[in-house]
Amino acid sequence: MVDMKEIKDSLPDEDDANDPDFAHVDKAEMLKALGQLGNNAGLIGALQHKLDDLVGMSSGFVESLHWKVRARVNALSEAQGEYDELYGKFLEEKRALEERYAKLYAPLYAKRAAIVKGEKDVDAKPEDGDDADEEAPKGVPDFWLCALRNHELLGGQITEKDEGALKHLVDVTSRSLTKEDIPKDEDDEEEDDEEEEEPIGFALEFHFEPNDYFEDAVLSKKYFMADMDDPILEHSEGTDIAWKQGKNLTVKVLRKKPKKGAAKNAKPITKTEKTESFFNFFSPPEVPDEEAELDPEEVEQLQEAMEMDYEIGAIIKDKIIPNAVEWFTGEANEDEDDEDYSDEDEDEDDFDDDDSDEDEDSDDEDAAPKKGKGKKGGADGEEKPPECKQQ
Repeated sequence: MVDMKEIKDSLPDEDDANDPDFAHVDKAEMLKALGQLGNNAGLIGALQHKLDDLVGMSSGFVESLHWKVRARVNALSEAQGEYDELYGKFLEEKRALEERYAKLYAPLYAKRAAIVKGEKDVDAKPEDGDDADEEAPKGVPDFWLCALRNHELLGGQITEKDEGALKHLVDVTSRSLTKEDIPKDEDDEEEDDEEEEEPIGFALEFHFEPNDYFEDAVLSKKYFMADMDDPILEHSEGTDIAWKQGKNLTVKVLRKKPKKGAAKNAKPITKTEKTESFFNFFSPPEVPDEEAELDPEEVEQLQEAMEMDYEIGAIIKDKIIPNAVEWFTGEANEDEDDEDYSDEDEDEDDFDDDDSDEDEDSDDEDAAPKKGKGKKGGADGEEKPPECKQQ
């Protein structure tokens, strides 16, 4: 079993400062490593005081260098300091630029949402083959269902039962976290908002029209990060969905007939069991506190679950939301496939010379159709774009 407390106690202390094994202790790097190991924010916080004691301690290595080399290393350190200062300014300007363009994108996202919902229409004339008298549906039906389903990873999370609810998804938005997103503990005293630091991370918000599945108009997913530039996830939180009676898509109900000899009016025994669903996305893996004991397999499973959780959120934020119409039509999927194919072609070119003799000896086999990875072909091998059912 891995005891989080034992890990904390095993860190080097002041007595280890001159031990070469602990030379060049870097607080940021150690925090990053701990975050990636277990993403346990509680553990990282508990270790903070030990890391503070270690930062800046000399191992004696630099002092052992020739005096001229020491001077050169000091000059390099000064140059590194100048670089770090410039890089810090770069990150500040980058964040400011992102915020500026986020405001410029906002009207375009609003226009897209209005068209999808049917609140705004466009001028159009029927083309050849169109039925001019056919009544048009409202907005763009199943827009977000198709956009999500056309992504390979996200489509694998969506079950057939999920589709009924996702048909009512009318918009997906993202935003940076604010102080209002910080969870409030009833046992803690209320802190002044000015003393609280702005949280690092982002929130995804899924906007639904009234439906038969749940009461919520918005389902949200919040990602609290230790660092956004080199993404380190602390934890994530999702909406506790208010499912309507008998409509919970994340569980299945198992019924067992009463045993023989039971009363005639005895009701079947029922129990619920968790099942696959896209809506499990709003119930992210829980990060245990520092006192929890996890065996290596449980640690690995938690790490994999958190990595997958973040990957899905990042795909929705960085790919689906900005390019939703291309995911709806399937164009974005084709672009990704083209990139995969070009990579595969480059790999295959590396082996052309090795296989040339083998190819000459297999003319008969080449006459048979070859199987390949990628999109399913239509008639005569013609490739078809990804399809999204408009039900």
